[in-house]
Amino acid sequence: MLDLSLQEARAIALSAQGLHTKHIDRANGEAVLDMLGCIQLDTISVVRRSHELIQLARGVPAATVAGLISHARPPVLFEYWGHAASLMPIKLWPWFGFRRRNYRAKGWTGPAVDPAAVTHVRAVLADRESATISDLGGAQGNGWERSSANKWALEWCLATGELACVHRKGWQRVYQLSERVVPTALLQAEPDDAECLHQLAGIALRALGVATADDVADYFRLPARKVSTLMHTLPGAEAVRVEGWKDPAWVASQALTPAPVEAACTPLSPFDSLIWHRPRMRRLFGVEYLLEAYKPAARRECGYFGMPVLHGDKVVGRVALRISKRTAVIEGHQLIEGHDPALLDQAIATACAWADAQHTPALALDLSQRGDTP
Repeated sequence: MLDLSLQEARAIALSAQGLHTKHIDRANGEAVLDMLGCIQLDTISVVRRSHELIQLARGVPAATVAGLISHARPPVLFEYWGHAASLMPIKLWPWFGFRRRNYRAKGWTGPAVDPAAVTHVRAVLADRESATISDLGGAQGNGWERSSANKWALEWCLATGELACVHRKGWQRVYQLSERVVPTALLQAEPDDAECLHQLAGIALRALGVATADDVADYFRLPARKVSTLMHTLPGAEAVRVEGWKDPAWVASQALTPAPVEAACTPLSPFDSLIWHRPRMRRLFGVEYLLEAYKPAARRECGYFGMPVLHGDKVVGRVALRISKRTAVIEGHQLIEGHDPALLDQAIATACAWADAQHTPALALDLSQRGDTP
């Protein structure tokens, strides 16, 4: 069995994720999406939308990142429940058949769905090319509490595969009949549940580079026990021991010769697939940052949207900033002992450039504040 040092494992993970390497096509977001297989969506936008930050961190030009979810013919992606709500390459549509079938057979844990509303949205979309929730009367409430019968009818039809979302209008999903937008060959493919899990686990391992079975299962939120039993059957998967990791690990054979790691400094979205699984972040980088957006302000150690800072192959701390009217406000920061405070300033400058916001060099971060180390 192959033994990997922690530094080697980091290099493999970074290369597989397209961070601090030169081997990926950075001209547009499609290549990044195809490489990752899954980009998580989130409503927080105090810097930029998370899916945009994920592209920007991998070198996609700022002028083009929003184009990933703009209208495209033929579609290049679809939105579905991958790692939470996610963007995924349209070619993965068949492999989520197991999840669509499960919703149809067992229902979901979300709000109750009104059958009359389902009938209504079906009728609307039979007559129209597409519709947003605003077209169907909107929703009441704020944030996660926004709700309406039509909203949940649309989401139910999306979950079961009757509807698809292959682009957005502003920040609203555009719903269409799947038969009109999903390529026929993909729509008609019906792999069984076992093949779906096998394919998605293989995609997850390639996107992670090196991973435990738990890491692989978390990537698309697959059943952990089933994934554990099939790891040895994945194409190109090799069992490895990683320095400091207690659980068995696997490496994608094509990832064993990673691209050299660049000495860059990059702020990461807390929803970035490199670090979204906290046990993996702890094993790879020795930190375990919790998103504090849902904590009361007085209980936050760093700030509302703490962005981990990746320098080379190490996470050196994090910064929390809000950008409004092209002005950045730094809510907090943390620096791991032994690292240069200037790295946090570099990360802030990068985030501000991404958001087209004003940034004052040498922000004089006061490292006597609380929360300087994780």
